[in-house]
Amino acid sequence: MVRDDKDDSNSEIVIKTLTPEYFDGARAVESGFVQTRKGFCFGLCPYRFCPVSKSEFEQIYRQSADRCSTYGVAIRQADQLVIGICKLRTASQPSKWNENLLHKPSSDEMYVDTLAVTAEARGKGVGARLLNWAEEVARERKATRMVLGVFNGNPARRLYERNGFDEAESTEFMVVERIVLPVRSLSRI
Repeated sequence: MVRDDKDDSNSEIVIKTLTPEYFDGARAVESGFVQTRKGFCFGLCPYRFCPVSKSEFEQIYRQSADRCSTYGVAIRQADQLVIGICKLRTASQPSKWNENLLHKPSSDEMYVDTLAVTAEARGKGVGARLLNWAEEVARERKATRMVLGVFNGNPARRLYERNGFDEAESTEFMVVERIVLPVRSLSRI
């Protein structure tokens, strides 16, 4: 079981797996991220027109405890506010038809579907802590690598590179780059 990530240097933030009490906050962070993306859903309409409804979000996560266990939320302890999310997927998890359009996870990988942090929490290490949580989940599930996609020009690419991700593939369609990180050994932590 993945333990909550508590760090003495930043103890006011904890990383937890998604539970119903955090559904609204997680969906708000995820929707805020989608609405700022400079891309197109299925190549047709801007992402900002494709937020996930409350009922759709709850349906996905109430029906699958496994999906909740691979969805991390960064919680500010002072007010229990969700300030960041990290949504992971594996090949064996149930998914909606549109979740595999940009990338379908292979059996040996943990796919970082979405990593988003609120504007007020950016630059404070929350994204890095969520990536560390994701790596721990990947190791526990015996994934041999983590994969994520990032749009060209996205400043978050620096965060991924600082955390060991390397460019694996670059495509013109949807301007997505695949970045791969071999799962590191437990001795690193």
